[in-house]
Amino acid sequence: MCNASRVAPHPGARLLKALCLVSTALLALPQAAQADVTLLEQGNVTVEGGLTAGIAALSVGSANLGAGVRKPDGGVQKDRNWTEAFIAPSGKVTVNSDSVGALYTGFRIVGSGTGGDGDAGGNVQGRQGRFDVDNLFLGWKSGSLFPSLGDNAIDVSVGRQPFTIGDGFIIGDGTFDTGRMGGYWLGPRRGWGLSSVVARVDVKPVHLDLFRLKSDKNSFSDVIYGGNLEWRGGVDGKLVVGGSYMNIDDSRLASRKGMDIVSLRAQGAFVPNVPDLSLSAEYVKERNNRSATKLDASAWYGEAAYTLSDLPWTPRLSYRYSSFSGDKSGTAKNEAFDPLHLAFPRWGTWLQGEIAGQYFPNVNSNLSVNNIQIAVQPSETVTLTGLFYNFRFNEKPTGVTSSTFGNEVNLAVDWQATPNLLVSGAVGRFFAGEGGRQQLGGRKDTTLAEITAIVTF
Repeated sequence: MCNASRVAPHPGARLLKALCLVSTALLALPQAAQADVTLLEQGNVTVEGGLTAGIAALSVGSANLGAGVRKPDGGVQKDRNWTEAFIAPSGKVTVNSDSVGALYTGFRIVGSGTGGDGDAGGNVQGRQGRFDVDNLFLGWKSGSLFPSLGDNAIDVSVGRQPFTIGDGFIIGDGTFDTGRMGGYWLGPRRGWGLSSVVARVDVKPVHLDLFRLKSDKNSFSDVIYGGNLEWRGGVDGKLVVGGSYMNIDDSRLASRKGMDIVSLRAQGAFVPNVPDLSLSAEYVKERNNRSATKLDASAWYGEAAYTLSDLPWTPRLSYRYSSFSGDKSGTAKNEAFDPLHLAFPRWGTWLQGEIAGQYFPNVNSNLSVNNIQIAVQPSETVTLTGLFYNFRFNEKPTGVTSSTFGNEVNLAVDWQATPNLLVSGAVGRFFAGEGGRQQLGGRKDTTLAEITAIVTF
C-alpha cells in the first residue's frame, strides 16, 4: 500500500503521491458496458449513451532543457509535477424513417482539470479546470432513400462535432485544451465549433467530405472551408489515396487569414501479396498572398511499417521521415510551415515526442524528424512501444549556429486491463543538441514520467 506522506518533500514526492492516488482510483474503477451503449430501442427511435473518464499523473525534470517554465508570479520552475483528470458523458438519439432517412442528434460534455504545478509547457497552471460542451450536433443520413448509391450514402451534420482528415497531419483537433480548460496533456476535447457543417458522401470506393469548420478561440477561431476526396479500396477500405483543398476564410492569426492549403496522401498495404507491409505518405502546401508577409510553406512525410506476424509477440517495426519547412533568411516570403490543427490518435503521431512534441515550442515547423518505432505484444492485453526521434533544423533560427536540435527516446506500455479500462505509462528523455540548447536557453536534458488510465462505459 502506498504511503507517500512519509517521503521527503522533494519534487519526486509529489509525483509519488499522485501515482498513489492514480493507483487507488484504478482499483476502485467499476466494470461497465462499452461505449455507445443502446439505452432504448423502441420503434424507429434509438437512444445511445456513453461515458469516458481519465486520470493521469506526470512529472518532467529540467523543463525546457533546464530553462524552466515561467509561473504566474513571474518565477521560474525547472521541475514540474502535476495531475490531470476528465470526465465526458455523451449521448445520441436517432430517428429512422423509410420516407426521409434518419435524423440524429448528439452531445458530449467534458469536464477536466489540472492539479499540482501545471504542465511542463506552461499551457495550464495548477488548479485550473472547467466543464464545456464538446459536441452538440444535429444530422441527417439518407438511409435507403438512394439504393443505387448504397445505405446511408449521404450524411450531413451541423454543430459542434469531431472531424479528422487522414491521420490528423493537419486537420484533427478543433479545440486546444489550455488555460482555464485544464487537462492539456489528456486533451479530452476534440470538437469543432457550433457553426461547423460537414457533408459526407460514400459511394464505394469513393468518399467525399465537404466542410465548414471553426476552431475554438484557443486555436485562433479559424474558419475553414474545404473538401476532401478519397478512394478507399483494399480489405475494409483500408487502402486510401486522397487529396484535400482548404481555405482559411477568417482567423485571429493574421498569417492564417486567407491561407490556401492543398494536401495529397496515401496510406495502406500497397504491395501485392505483402499484407504485413504498410506504406503511408502525405504532402501539404500552404500559400497565403493576403497576409502582410506572403506565406509559401510545405511539409511532407513518408513512413514504412512492417509487422512480423509469424514471430512471437508480433513485432511491428516502422520508420518515418517528416520535414516541415522553416523561414529562410533574406527572402520576402515566410516559408515557416504552420501545423494548423493536428491530431494525436496514438503514440508517435503528430505530437512528435512525449517531451519535444508536447512541451517545446512548435516542433512541426522548421524541423526534419527521423522517427523509428518498435512495438511488441507479449500478450493480448499488453503492448510495449519504443520510439526514437532525431530532430534537425531545416533553417537555423536567429541566434542559433547549430542545426542539431536533439534526440528523444520514449518507452511506453499499454495494458488493456479490462474491456473498459486502459492503463498506459511512459518514460522519456530528450537529449539536447547544441541547436536546441541555444534556442531554448537551457543546457540540461529533459526527463519525463507519466501514467494514465482511461475508463470507457
